[in-house]
Amino acid sequence: MKITIAPEILENYPGTHIGWLYACVVVEEKNDYVEALKKNLPRIVQEHGLFKTEELSKHPRIANWRKIYSDMGVKPSSYRCSLEALLRRVIKGENIWNISSVVDCYNCVSVMTLLPMGAYDVHKLKGDLTLRYGKEGEIFLPLGSGEEITVKGTHIVYADEEKICCWLWNHRDSRLCAVTTYTKEALFFVDAAQESDAPDVEKALDLLSCHLEAIGCKVRAKGIINKATPQALDV
Repeated sequence: MKITIAPEILENYPGTHIGWLYACVVVEEKNDYVEALKKNLPRIVQEHGLFKTEELSKHPRIANWRKIYSDMGVKPSSYRCSLEALLRRVIKGENIWNISSVVDCYNCVSVMTLLPMGAYDVHKLKGDLTLRYGKEGEIFLPLGSGEEITVKGTHIVYADEEKICCWLWNHRDSRLCAVTTYTKEALFFVDAAQESDAPDVEKALDLLSCHLEAIGCKVRAKGIINKATPQALDV
């Protein structure tokens, strides 16, 4: 499998750095180690200087993602990047996500590092994976919903050779390639869209590796693609 950032994305967002990590995973409904991570998140978010949801849009990283979402032609206050959605839940003190050990784990690391993350079941992917602009009329099948979303050419998506795996860069995953308790191998992504965030991508991959290993997963490979190296071969 190849992982590629399309030239058009790099033309418009030259600071894009995408971290990727391949792992053999053990997915449980719940894990005590991950539950402990979740309990620490309110403190970590406050250490980032985030105390109120109204302040989120002023944070440089969230502000940049909001601009990108505006560029994609959607309202950023209605369609949020995955990081902002997670931060809002932590700040509000709502029940923090309870999906599975692996998904909860990378969501925790996303909040810790202030970088959006995602993951797909490797065996549900077909061919190569690309971060690209959508094609008019493509259909996206969102996780947790029976609806169908018609994609526009301004929308940025992760897509394999037969389907869209994530819509609006990192807003929502597809139900066709989601990580479940049956997943044995997963491909994780860390998103950064500006050069100033690039140094944290490698740190985020290392932290994700550490926490995945702590819950019984085995990291097999990881790397970063960007303008200088826009493609990872033989992942």
